[in-house]
Amino acid sequence: MKRSNEAHILMTLSFGGAIAITPFAIIRLLDGEWVVGLVDTLMVIAMICLGLYVYISRKVYIASLALSILAMVGLTIVIHLKGPALLFWAYPTMVGAFFILSPQIAVILTLLTALAISPALINQLTLTEIAMVMITLTVNNVFAYIFTTRMNQQRDQLSLLVSKDTLTGAGNRRALDEKLIELIAFHKRTKQVASLIMLDVDHFKSVNDNYGHAVGDQVLIGLADLVKKRIRTTDCLYRFGGEEFVVIAIGANLNAAEAIAEDLRQIVERGELIENKTITVSLGVAEYIAEETATKWLGRGDKALYQAKESGRNKTCVAV
Repeated sequence: MKRSNEAHILMTLSFGGAIAITPFAIIRLLDGEWVVGLVDTLMVIAMICLGLYVYISRKVYIASLALSILAMVGLTIVIHLKGPALLFWAYPTMVGAFFILSPQIAVILTLLTALAISPALINQLTLTEIAMVMITLTVNNVFAYIFTTRMNQQRDQLSLLVSKDTLTGAGNRRALDEKLIELIAFHKRTKQVASLIMLDVDHFKSVNDNYGHAVGDQVLIGLADLVKKRIRTTDCLYRFGGEEFVVIAIGANLNAAEAIAEDLRQIVERGELIENKTITVSLGVAEYIAEETATKWLGRGDKALYQAKESGRNKTCVAV
């Protein structure tokens, strides 16, 4: 299974942090600074363990929280032991939390850390200096919050563009391929049934020729809306290409999927997607068969769809 970007970032921070702290741990132990050296050593060991945990398990949420807390606690202890001279480590440590945690959790954690650090500054800095430290930490964290929030929003938008058909809002071909692979893998573990319904608009070329492509686009949008309203919340709709769509009916055997397909056929026929003109669809239904590939599964559905068109259109056929 491929590791996520979050896992790669977390492993980089874990192993990179361990490498960065190791020289300080060695120097401090050699200089007889046993307490600080021990803290550094424990942090190195913990970071290596977290990196290995992510490498093996590919689980990032718990490891992200653990790494952030570890870094903040270590930072606080070292500043209390060594004084304000090590405050410069607070800035990258706090920024790092925003890259591996949700911005909201990072805000809470960095705020608690700033409060935990402040007692170590009271007897060693003036009030003005303490205020400057806290203000710069706050500004640092505000910028980190804004940046990561915008970054997350752009990532979500990009993910939506990558997986959605821009015209109809249905999933696109890439999303369909990923869903089929996911369902096949899930079937191997649980034996859960699933069926796909291939749906194609009858005589769609004549719609474009007689009414224009703008009207044709509206037909596809309206068709997608009709399908979304009929299918179950567990089902998924994808635009396969052109005027062809695929519905994934999770947990539906061949008979149940055929009933859904027949309902869709009748709903579209009654839908009046173009005023004073009946639009119909042909449908092919195929239940997943153990050990077949996604390509073969789609191929059986496409063959059933072809049979529906060859037998007169506005029909539902099932794959054998």
